[in-house]
Amino acid sequence: MTAAESNPYGAHRFRVRCDALPKLGFSEVRGLSVAVEQPTSGEPRSESPPSETDRLDRRGRRARKRPTPRPRPRSPPNRATSSPPLELRRGVTDDRSLWAWFRAWVDGETTPQDVRICLLDATGEPVRGWVCRAATPVRWTGPHLVADAAAVATESLELTHEGIDALADLDECAD
Repeated sequence: MTAAESNPYGAHRFRVRCDALPKLGFSEVRGLSVAVEQPTSGEPRSESPPSETDRLDRRGRRARKRPTPRPRPRSPPNRATSSPPLELRRGVTDDRSLWAWFRAWVDGETTPQDVRICLLDATGEPVRGWVCRAATPVRWTGPHLVADAAAVATESLELTHEGIDALADLDECAD
């Protein structure tokens, strides 16, 4: 099977690693997204509207207005990007690592950490990976408790970060 014919990987096999946390299993990762920021109305645009010039024909009459060719806008060397917060969700267990990292950040006792998210194939081997650079906890959410529903209690940790990069070395996803 060629690369063009390969089947997509399932979204249900992944691994999350962070030096601030022990090896934990997560049921969901949200916010793995990057967008190019668009200039606001107050910022100068890289393109100017096409200008038109008046020309006279051989008899001195005004000719049709023709747009002048517009130069191609140059791409800036780096475009600004933004990402939503990363949300890590898992079932509540006796392990209190997510809460402890959140509290340590609030109390000023820890530093930002890189968080690696690795997509795994059917055999559990990493096939793609991303790193959220310099992540910091900004919100911990505890379980939604409802007496008449038989659901798993979950907790989540929301992280802001300085951007997402693709991992070139999948050894960073090793278990």
